[in-house]
Amino acid sequence: MFSNKIVIILLSVFLLAGAVFLGFLSWQNIAEKQKPQVSIEANPGYLTEPKNTNIIGVPPARPIEEVKPDGEIEWLAEPVKLEDLKLVDYAADATGMPPIEYYKVANINGGGEIINEFIQPQNPSGKQVIRFKKTSDGKYSLINKNSEFEGNDFKSNVPIDRETDISSLNAPAKILINGINFSEKDWYGKVPLQWDKLIKIGTTASGDFFKKLTAENYNLAAIEYVLKLPDSTAVYYDMPYDFLAADNSLIANFNEENKEFKEKKFSSTIIPGCSGFSAFISEINLANSLYPIGATMSGSILYAPKDTAGELFKAVYDGYKIGREASEPDLLSYEAIVAKKPVVVWRDLLGDYHIFYDSVYSPAAECGKPVIYLYPETKTEIKVQVGAEVRISEPNYGVGWKVAAYPDGKIINSDGAVYENLYWEGKGRGYYPRITEGRIVKQADIEAELRSDLAALGLNEKESADFMDFWLPLMPNTSYIRLTWLDTAEMNNLAPLAISPWPDTVKRVFLDFAGQNTAATDLAPQQLQGFERIGFTVVEWGGLLLGDK
Repeated sequence: MFSNKIVIILLSVFLLAGAVFLGFLSWQNIAEKQKPQVSIEANPGYLTEPKNTNIIGVPPARPIEEVKPDGEIEWLAEPVKLEDLKLVDYAADATGMPPIEYYKVANINGGGEIINEFIQPQNPSGKQVIRFKKTSDGKYSLINKNSEFEGNDFKSNVPIDRETDISSLNAPAKILINGINFSEKDWYGKVPLQWDKLIKIGTTASGDFFKKLTAENYNLAAIEYVLKLPDSTAVYYDMPYDFLAADNSLIANFNEENKEFKEKKFSSTIIPGCSGFSAFISEINLANSLYPIGATMSGSILYAPKDTAGELFKAVYDGYKIGREASEPDLLSYEAIVAKKPVVVWRDLLGDYHIFYDSVYSPAAECGKPVIYLYPETKTEIKVQVGAEVRISEPNYGVGWKVAAYPDGKIINSDGAVYENLYWEGKGRGYYPRITEGRIVKQADIEAELRSDLAALGLNEKESADFMDFWLPLMPNTSYIRLTWLDTAEMNNLAPLAISPWPDTVKRVFLDFAGQNTAATDLAPQQLQGFERIGFTVVEWGGLLLGDK
């Protein structure tokens, strides 16, 4: 009897173990079938137009950070511009300050208003907003938790409210739109925009979400992603490229005939100039001119263009020539560049084509030796930051310069070293303007023409001499040279400055030039503007540095 019980127990154990094993095999088989099967050999669906071609009006997205409603606030559909309310004081006689604008953006139930003040300093964070609350009896307070301003260049003329927090004005760090996890840019401020020029791509609990295009050459465009907060301010976001490694190599599986792409590093900046602005897309339909080369880890497809005479290759080749035509006698031909297979295309879930190209053939240009002179009225401790990817600097830039400056221009760095100016090179974080103005000068006249321009722009004798010492030897050795000057406003868009304390006068000049063999041009004439040095003055000069970097 006892032995029979042992047999029964052993048999039960074996049967149970067998069931578990068969169950494991069955689960493993099901799990294997449920894995995403990405085929890069077949013609993927990405090669056809997306089913949702009307991307305006996509289903509401779920923000990753929930936003509480502001029940007592009624936001205006359009901000109403107000007169200067003088709710804050800036540095006395700050003639260099840009315009300050006030807007009513909301009514408060039971009486009262929300008012925004915008100021656009030369600042890496762009325009910043100070928000105020106005009560029904006309009293104002500054809402500290919902205001953004860097530096100590202003003081509030009204009480500071440190308790109120309007939650809908606190933009989420991440937003999910159509399956895309956008992340807030960490160096943009809250800015007002012309919203009628944007394309709506979704709605979130924080507000509507848009894409903003800036047209460039070859039907390519720079793209930005923008959240519109209830008070009509904008917050900028980045689209993730999960297939780009930190060194810009591709994280993907490639089919056999395209393994060469694995060894390359890619850039998304094609336009001329020294902007580091990335994320170029094409507005042209590429669906029938692409072939798949690999699959990313998330299952999306990477492509290369079929048409070797198409606009993508033309854009890459023109970018490759920038900075090399005058310095490389053995410049590769168009056909040789095409043979290198320098272009990769990725299509996002919104249906936009993002263009990446082999960084070996990127434009050999950057913002070359912008030099900053500081002239305070008395010895002053000054902090300077620039909105750029700084590659070289003197003194060392780090996260910004902190120096003592004197009226004669002498600068003493935090380590005690003495300098005549601050110097940096790199890529601006903003847009490089399209060149539409300028003039052509003869090679024999270039020195005289540059000196004349510098005088017209208002640079003094030392600043002009420093400019000529650096840039004159770098002028192209061609029969003619095209000269175009960027001024303060354009430089503020390309590589904005943050200076504390705020200067009274700022003058920035930047030379874009190119050699050519004829005097022909379709550029409009350019009028150069001088300036008056009033109070604490900042002067900067620089130029487009060409050459292999």
